[in-house]
Amino acid sequence: MKIRSFKYLCGEGLKNVWSHRLMSAASAGVLVACMLMIGIVWALSLNIDNAVDSIEDQNVVMVFFEDDLSREEAEKTCTDLIAKYDNVKTAEFISREAGLQAQKESMGEEYAELFDLYTKEEKDNPLPDGCRVTILDLNDFDATLTKLEKFTPGVQIVRSQRELVNKLTTIRSIVNIVGFGVIFILLIIALVIVSNTIKVTMYTRKLEINIMKAVGATNGFIRFPFVIEGMVLGIFSGICSTGILYFIYKIAEKAFSSSFDVAFAPFTSFAWPLLAVFVVIGAGVGALGSVFSIGKYLRHEGSEFNALI
Repeated sequence: MKIRSFKYLCGEGLKNVWSHRLMSAASAGVLVACMLMIGIVWALSLNIDNAVDSIEDQNVVMVFFEDDLSREEAEKTCTDLIAKYDNVKTAEFISREAGLQAQKESMGEEYAELFDLYTKEEKDNPLPDGCRVTILDLNDFDATLTKLEKFTPGVQIVRSQRELVNKLTTIRSIVNIVGFGVIFILLIIALVIVSNTIKVTMYTRKLEINIMKAVGATNGFIRFPFVIEGMVLGIFSGICSTGILYFIYKIAEKAFSSSFDVAFAPFTSFAWPLLAVFVVIGAGVGALGSVFSIGKYLRHEGSEFNALI
């Protein structure tokens, strides 16, 4: 194809978008909705992964000993037994007094007097002695947890954040399944609307297409402007979706950060890959819808044209 012909066909495709602004806007709107769903699912999954990684990076398990275990026995179990387990990096003994003080500090000054009121004497301290255990390898986390719970004498309870990690993983799976289901439906809808947009353009240029076929224009030459039209709609939708998602993400980040201690992943960390995916999806859906529509039309018109000849 000559450069002059290529420029002409691209210009015709852009002209088609502007000539049928209402249908083009409808197509772009559905594509934007679809891509926003993709972006929301992507952002949720990424932030859940970050939360899981943040929790797992701490690798901390708290072991609490039975009340009838003496201070010396509890400390010896922590430093001489637990510290020597294969998958344990460090084991630090935490006395019940130190644990109570840490609890008071975490609750803030407004509750300090309340703690002092109920813990005037040492016997009033409700906390047991404990051991802060740092795990080396999270792949063996469950095995180490089992060893601490069932095979360590004097242990009353072991607290870890594994349940939270499991809940976050479950939420991520649900988000992915539901999100991709909705995305698939929206992609089908977008494909249909883009196809209808191209059909409207084709019918308004029916006479021109028939003349082009009569003078020997190939199907590829006729099809090219419509493919350009669909791709332009898709690429435009992808760029708009990225911009809209940026503002949605910033609003959500501001709202949740002010209410909860949540660290969001920076939007810039996934903005460019997301934009690339949006552009590819938009261009692909647009081109595919155009090919289906114009191909069916050309086959129909071609059979009628040959019959007339």
